[in-house]
Amino acid sequence: MSRVLFRTLRLLLTLLAAIGSCPFAHAQAKVVMAYFEIGNSNHSLHKFSSYLNQIPTDTFAIGAKGVVSGTPPVADLAFARSKGMQTFATVSNFGRTGFVPGIAVAILNNPSNRARAIQNMLAVVQKYAYTGINVDFEAVPPRERAAFSEFIAELAQAMRSAGYLTMVSVPAELQDDPNDSWAGAFDFAALAPNVDILQLMTYDENGPWGPPGPVAGLDWVAPCAQYAASVVPANKISLGIPAYGYDWDLTRGTGVQVYWERIPFLIAKVGAMPQWDAASSSPYFTYTATNGSNHVVWYEDTRSVPLKSALTVTYNLAGVSVFALGFEDATFWPAVISGFNGKP
Repeated sequence: MSRVLFRTLRLLLTLLAAIGSCPFAHAQAKVVMAYFEIGNSNHSLHKFSSYLNQIPTDTFAIGAKGVVSGTPPVADLAFARSKGMQTFATVSNFGRTGFVPGIAVAILNNPSNRARAIQNMLAVVQKYAYTGINVDFEAVPPRERAAFSEFIAELAQAMRSAGYLTMVSVPAELQDDPNDSWAGAFDFAALAPNVDILQLMTYDENGPWGPPGPVAGLDWVAPCAQYAASVVPANKISLGIPAYGYDWDLTRGTGVQVYWERIPFLIAKVGAMPQWDAASSSPYFTYTATNGSNHVVWYEDTRSVPLKSALTVTYNLAGVSVFALGFEDATFWPAVISGFNGKP
């Protein structure tokens, strides 16, 4: 054997060994999206960039007349692009205290406002060199179902003509119900031909606005994913995964969000004993605070997350969308990736 051929074979064997031992080998089969929020998102983006493929920046809001406001993280966008990530400008109808139905209604039902909204969204994407737009309109009245679908069709046409992608965030649904007060406005079948990515918000199954329960129980997430894949091409669907839980104060009837990275500290602080709910494949624990109030915390852990990310294999989905960067710690991303082999 010639020395050149020997060296070539040795190089090939070395490369194959490296690929086979790479902890992220399965990550390439599925797309990992993570929302960039304020706070610690910057740190997580840089620290965990090897896991990430898509970054929507949740940094823009839109007004009733279609005017877009907000400031993008320019340096972080440049970093994401340097790592080969796709970036999306998330534009929402979020107001001072929450999502504002009136903003969506004013845009959807006024031709001038609608045209201005599309023009301004395109301008933001072009100005800051995003890969595309992410429309996150929530609390849209169900009567606006047809108008919302028409708006997305017009927006997608404008984006596509200019060479950009269109992503729409939608509530998770077990079935299509046009009269549902929260999800009725989102017609998956009508949206499917126009969107490039349908970001399925399979989180907040329960929250402080209601009784305690799983944030994203597998028994709820799985049928939601199955329904979406039955209506929308599976390779367009990104499955939402929460990097947080909720702490319900049962005594006062209130609750707060708790980030993934803070859960271990809370468990240690209150001396709680984590339990596993088999029905939902979700962890939870109870404790009594120093003021005497009784609490229950439902959250995600390294056992529950892979069960959800494995659904991308079960239903052949494009990948996952995590909310949000900076909520997690170093244990979160390997948990997400481990589900991609279909055997968490």
